[in-house]
Amino acid sequence: MPEGTQPSAAHETHTHQSGRAPGQAGKSELPEIWFFGGKGGVGKTSCAAAQALALAEKGEATLLVSTDPAHNLGDLFGAIGGKPCNIAPRLDVMELDPERECGRYLEAVRQRIAPLVSGERSATVMRQLELSRHAPGTSEAALFDALVEIILTPPAPLENEASHYRHILFDTAPSGHTIRLLSLPEVLGGWLEGMLGQRRRAVAERSLWLDSQQASETPGEEAPEDPISEALEQRRTRYAALRQRLSDTRRARVILVSTPEKLPCLETTRTREALEAHGLAVGGLIINQCLPEPAAQEAGKPPSTPHEPQADWVATWREQQRHWAARLEEAFADRPRLRLLRQPQLPEDRASLAPLVAQFAAFRPWSPAPAASSCGCAAPAR
Repeated sequence: MPEGTQPSAAHETHTHQSGRAPGQAGKSELPEIWFFGGKGGVGKTSCAAAQALALAEKGEATLLVSTDPAHNLGDLFGAIGGKPCNIAPRLDVMELDPERECGRYLEAVRQRIAPLVSGERSATVMRQLELSRHAPGTSEAALFDALVEIILTPPAPLENEASHYRHILFDTAPSGHTIRLLSLPEVLGGWLEGMLGQRRRAVAERSLWLDSQQASETPGEEAPEDPISEALEQRRTRYAALRQRLSDTRRARVILVSTPEKLPCLETTRTREALEAHGLAVGGLIINQCLPEPAAQEAGKPPSTPHEPQADWVATWREQQRHWAARLEEAFADRPRLRLLRQPQLPEDRASLAPLVAQFAAFRPWSPAPAASSCGCAAPAR
């Protein structure tokens, strides 16, 4: 299994090789963001990896990021880690580890809080902060913070041929986790608006009181800036910027992956409804692990009789898949669709992904452009 080359120290700070500071890319240089989502076990990781390889083989610099705690990308490509590493020409890969991201996130919070408290109160606050490491939602908040960083200030490609990524693909955890993660900009944005409003009112009231106390001592002196309001405003601005990026349907889409079976089919249609309710664009559907149609009878081999048990259950399975594949095709009739046959060998490394890479070469997600010719979108894959 190929090992990814580890990033140099110069890349650990996410500094662009082009000399441009992160987040200062021009509009035309913003990468396309593709999220691969779906029910657990439908093949999201294999599809995301194959699509990333296909884009890289076309000469488009691509970053593949896993937000799934299962670390399936590492199983495919070898040791990866939390910083981009190059595993193929024009393709860098990284995995976000919840424990590591949680530690980084809490340390950043600790550094922001430390100047604001002291003495016994400081010890109490720091103790509560450490206990929050295992509180519900902390890992999600940490992963979300890392996702914000990657999307708004993406690192530079490790290879010198490109100054920025054309595509950033995310291999996500199962559907419920993905919906919660992608809806956080909207949810937290509203929460921060409320927090910021309350803080401003409290600061205004405190300033009035201070003015009345200090008027005789230091007339004309302005009240000091509030660091908490400043921190809340910075975070609100970042979440608003992320919300804008994710709602840009020309550059951010969710590719849903399903198998032609009842439970994945029903969950996939619900997932599309939930994503679109949050203003996120669904860019296409991958119907994975489809059974091939019966092969032509091999010369000299006696045909299977209908009463053979193996022929019976395979035929039943195939018929069930036809029904649910048709349901998926109907639900996503307005989006590009790609059917992938069940492979004789499940992907377990880069070499075994080759058949999938070839099928993803022509796949392009939906774009809201008025005409397909103006955006270069391929016709819906069937």
